[in-house]
Amino acid sequence: MLVTVFALLGLICLFGTFSYGARIANELRSRGLSAHPLLIRFMIFRYMSVYRRVTIEETGEVGPLYGPCSTFGTLTLVFTLAAIASGLAT
Repeated sequence: MLVTVFALLGLICLFGTFSYGARIANELRSRGLSAHPLLIRFMIFRYMSVYRRVTIEETGEVGPLYGPCSTFGTLTLVFTLAAIASGLAT
């Protein structure tokens, strides 16, 4: 039961990561940089770092999409590891 809960929470966070990643890719494309929303699965960390660098250069602050995307990514990892650990404990 606990494995299922953690796995579902991990999937929800994974979808959140991908949705914010798509928004980051669209922001990069609107700034004239090459970023393809369908390649987020493979290049999300690169897009996040480019987005962070570009927004810091433009405004002096990290862009508003970076925080939620990295938070969802971290929570995905935490919930996945919790599901694995709770599965091994049973």
